[in-house]
Amino acid sequence: MHPDFASITPEFFLEAVIFQTKQGRFAAIGRLADGTVTTIFAALGTQGIAIISLRPASKKEIAAYDEKEV
Repeated sequence: MHPDFASITPEFFLEAVIFQTKQGRFAAIGRLADGTVTTIFAALGTQGIAIISLRPASKKEIAAYDEKEV
């Protein structure tokens, strides 16, 4: 699986598990059509974000996402 930045929509963030990481960045774990992914992003003011990375989620991240759905 090679997730594509173009697959990340506002709806992705509405359904994702989001938590703060370091350096003022955030991680979002969510589902795309081809699997669960983790994206690292930063807020740009109050209306935008910059996606820094996108990769398949680890087993630990998948478990955290699945726990949210219970």
